[in-house]
Amino acid sequence: MLNKNEIFPIGIGTWKIDYENIENDMKSLMYSYEKGQNYLSLYMMYNGGAVVRNLKPFVDGLDREKIFINVNIEPTIEKIEDIEKQLNEYLEILNLKYVDNLQLHTPKATKLPLIDTYKEMQRLVNIGKARYLGISNCNLEQIKVVNETVKIDFFEGVYNLECKINEDIGILEYCKENDITFVAYQALRRNRTAKRNYLELLELSKKYNKTQNQIILNWIVKEKNIKPLIKSTNIERINENLEAVTFEMEREDYQKLNNFRSQEFDNIKIDWYYTGNGVTIDQLANQFE
Repeated sequence: MLNKNEIFPIGIGTWKIDYENIENDMKSLMYSYEKGQNYLSLYMMYNGGAVVRNLKPFVDGLDREKIFINVNIEPTIEKIEDIEKQLNEYLEILNLKYVDNLQLHTPKATKLPLIDTYKEMQRLVNIGKARYLGISNCNLEQIKVVNETVKIDFFEGVYNLECKINEDIGILEYCKENDITFVAYQALRRNRTAKRNYLELLELSKKYNKTQNQIILNWIVKEKNIKPLIKSTNIERINENLEAVTFEMEREDYQKLNNFRSQEFDNIKIDWYYTGNGVTIDQLANQFE
C-alpha cells in the first residue's frame, strides 16, 4: 500500500471524464498511471455516478497496491448510516475492499454536526474500509475543530495563482504545521489563468522555455508543496504537466509568483456557510474567465 508520502506530485482528476467515450479516455488515464501518477480522486456526484461506474475497468487494470484512491462523501448526509452507505457504494461499484482516503466534499454535505460526521468516518478507518481521512472546502476554524478530534491527513481546496484565499486565511500554513497534505483543485483554472497572459507568467515562460501552465504547476509543487489535481485525457497535455515538475526556477522567480495578487479574486466575499451571501468556496475559481 502507498503511504501518503509516496503520492506523485500531480494527482489524476476525473471532472468531466467523457463517460460516453470512456474507452478513449481510459487509454489516457492508463498512460498517466504508467508515467507515475498514482493519486486518483473520485466523486460520485459527477454525472450521477456514471463516471465512477465507467472507471471500474480502469481501476481493475491497476495494481491496487500502487494506486492511492480518494473518494468523497457528498450531499446529503441526513443520518449517520448514510456515511457508510455512500462509502459502500464506492467499494461495491469498484470492487474494492478499502479506499485510501475518505473525505467530506464540503461541510455543507452533512446535516449532522461536523464532529459526529467525522467520528463516524474515523470508525470506518478503524474497521479497515478507509486508511486516511480528508476534509475539503472548509475554513480554518472547521479544519481545526475536526483535526482536534480525529486525525486529518488531507485537505482538498482551491489554490492557484489568482485564488490564494486558503493561504490568506491560514489553511496552507496549518496544513504544513500539522502534516496535512494539501491537494489543490483548479490549479490552472482550466487553462483560464494562462489565457490572461499575465506579465509575470509571460516573462517566466520565456525565461525557462516552458508553457505558462508549466510555470504555474512548478511553482505550486516546488514552492508551495501542494499537490495539484489535474484532469487531462490528452497525452500531449499529460506530458506537459509531468514535465512541469522536472525543472527548478530561481528563488526570485518563485517569489514573484508568491507576491502576485489578483484584485478581482481578492475582492470576492466568500460564503463559507452557504447562506447565500457571497460566493461559495467551491465556485471561487469559476468567477472570471
